[in-house]
Amino acid sequence: MRVNTDPLADFLIARVEEDAQIARFVNWDSPTEDEQFCAWATPFDLDPDRLIVAIDYQRVLADCAAKRRIIEAYLEVVNQESPAYAAAAEYMETVVRELASAYADHPDYETRWRLARSDPMP
Repeated sequence: MRVNTDPLADFLIARVEEDAQIARFVNWDSPTEDEQFCAWATPFDLDPDRLIVAIDYQRVLADCAAKRRIIEAYLEVVNQESPAYAAAAEYMETVVRELASAYADHPDYETRWRLARSDPMP
């Protein structure tokens, strides 16, 4: 098995870890009298577009764990030298590229990872 770095996997792992890090730092003990309001404490500047990470932190952590397992499966097949893994590697690359597309607005996202698609993305 050849082991080398994979820029797409590295990018996606970094984004998943950013989401997980924010979710782990969420503090659901509200410092206010208003129980309808939930505040969180975090050392990060929260991007308003990613506020959902702080609001639904348990789902975000589960989602991050699932994405890590997908990336691990991708790396496992893409690093196989046997031609028997070629189709699986191609399929898994498509899956990982789709996952990465959610972060297409990130400055480190490479346009070569973008998949050609007939349906418009939101």
